[in-house]
Amino acid sequence: MTGPSTSRPSAASVRDPAFPTRRAIIGGAAVAGVVWALTYRPTPDPRWTRLMDKAPWSPRDGAALLVHNGSLWVLGGSAPNQILDIGDGWTSVNGVDWRKEVDRAAWTPSGQSMSVSFAGRMWRMGGFVENESRLLPIGEIWSSVDGRSWTLATAAPTWGPRGGGALVVHNGKLWLLGGTRHPRNEGDQPALSDVWSTENGVDWVEVAANAPWKPRAFHSVIVHNGRLWVIGGGRWGKTPKLYRDVWSSFDGVKWKEHSSEGAWPGRIWATAASYEGLLWIMGGFINTPRGGANDIWYSDDGSDWYPYLAAKPWPSRLAHSSIVFNDQLLVLAGSNGDYFNDVWALKIGRDEVFPGSSLTRAKKWLYKTFKT
Repeated sequence: MTGPSTSRPSAASVRDPAFPTRRAIIGGAAVAGVVWALTYRPTPDPRWTRLMDKAPWSPRDGAALLVHNGSLWVLGGSAPNQILDIGDGWTSVNGVDWRKEVDRAAWTPSGQSMSVSFAGRMWRMGGFVENESRLLPIGEIWSSVDGRSWTLATAAPTWGPRGGGALVVHNGKLWLLGGTRHPRNEGDQPALSDVWSTENGVDWVEVAANAPWKPRAFHSVIVHNGRLWVIGGGRWGKTPKLYRDVWSSFDGVKWKEHSSEGAWPGRIWATAASYEGLLWIMGGFINTPRGGANDIWYSDDGSDWYPYLAAKPWPSRLAHSSIVFNDQLLVLAGSNGDYFNDVWALKIGRDEVFPGSSLTRAKKWLYKTFKT
């Protein structure tokens, strides 16, 4: 009678277990690392808050959004089936309670104009007007102290008629960058890459006739870390040119290209901001899918961009407006087939974003390594 076997496992079976092997463990860890990198969320992604679904001002795109004398101002914009400016003006101290300040401002009704608050006044410049079913550029400069009474400072500034450019305040001066002579970029080289500055809003100096970035309109220009930043933009027409490059300059003369092709799709009519130490670009017109977008990207250096993965951002749109006010990043209005008069806010605490931490740097390396 044979008893139970007392044989021991062979040496080979001890040395080479069937599963999991060391190679499998290492491989699994590598796969997990790749998955982690591809699903990496660089911030806690706080939700956007919808402050208003329907503000008392009418739906519009292309509205000017300013902070002037401590209040938010919404000025004009284009209504559905209306290219030229509405011409009204509204104020708010919190983005929720709005008061109409002017029903029809004195400026010439135009589309794609440029507005800013500078030297104690609000300024509105350039744009396109209708003339016998054609859109023609103007160079008018209007200003106002209170937003109700507007004065024509000049009808013929030295930078010439244009629309779709960008105005920004930097180093105590007002700067104008780019734009176009024709909204659909018809004719000979209508888009511009020039840079102008002024100390009083009227007397302009050409800082650069041809900056190294491509001529463009409908781009974003902001001031961040003491430098001018040009982000995206392009040309509108039957075949739009949509750029996704990023440039910066301290003086408007010498420019540094931070990214020739950002991680985000090229776009026009987007909006950008400097918020919580980061550069932001949001929404705009993109080619795929063609139309307005609601993707949000940020960067701490202008070179490496990361998607902001909010659970429920605002609906897709273009020609919307954004500004930093009361420690919040606000986005409002815009269009995408429909026109909007909503108001959205994002508030990020300083302890929620760590763009300089070693952990974030490691995540960035993995994100770039496995994403490409």
